[in-house]
Amino acid sequence: MVAEGRRLVEDAFDAGAKVVALLMADDARAQAAGLLEEAARRGIEAEIAPRKDFDLLADTETPSGVLAVVEWQPLALDQVHRPDLGRQRALVIDGVQDPGNVGTMIRTAHALGAWLTVALDGTADVRGAKAVRSSMGALFRHQVAAATYEEWCAYASRTGMATWLAVSDGDPVDTLDRVAGNIALVIGNEGQGVRDDWRKHEHRAVTVPMRPGAESLNAAVAAGILLFELSRADR
Repeated sequence: MVAEGRRLVEDAFDAGAKVVALLMADDARAQAAGLLEEAARRGIEAEIAPRKDFDLLADTETPSGVLAVVEWQPLALDQVHRPDLGRQRALVIDGVQDPGNVGTMIRTAHALGAWLTVALDGTADVRGAKAVRSSMGALFRHQVAAATYEEWCAYASRTGMATWLAVSDGDPVDTLDRVAGNIALVIGNEGQGVRDDWRKHEHRAVTVPMRPGAESLNAAVAAGILLFELSRADR
């Protein structure tokens, strides 16, 4: 996949991601000389291109002049490493289609202590350029898996993960006491919410209380608030 932007490429190097090639615009060479040196140290192929040629390859509207090709793919559920101690919190993304939201949720899950983010079928590609940029390097430090709904349900049952659904009519999250057990927080599609099949399984419905008449929250914002409340309840 492509990681575009100096900061993101630096994060890929720092996290030990498998960078296989580096491309830089000629007018970015002075500011990003350290990346060229790091690529040379690691034996990674690096090329300098005229700015007009680089811009044709870049995905952003105002390219920074640096991009890298990185070998990375989401894990299968049987590849994830479960922590041995502490309460386990996972984020499950169910059909969120905006790649910016998906990347932001991965970044947020990593920052707020979740050990895993799972992108279910119907969710925007976590390898897409916008999702990668929005993750701000968390993609290289945080466990991200891809699975079907059925695969995740079987995994959660086998590993004892309780299901919390983010919905509009659930228990207000700010009224929850200290929360025990291992929990998977499910955030659904921006317009339709979580898929109906979740209701067939044992679950707890939670919501972010809002003032009357307010529109529903952005999916990534809701995930951040709910994950923060979960982390606060652990203290």
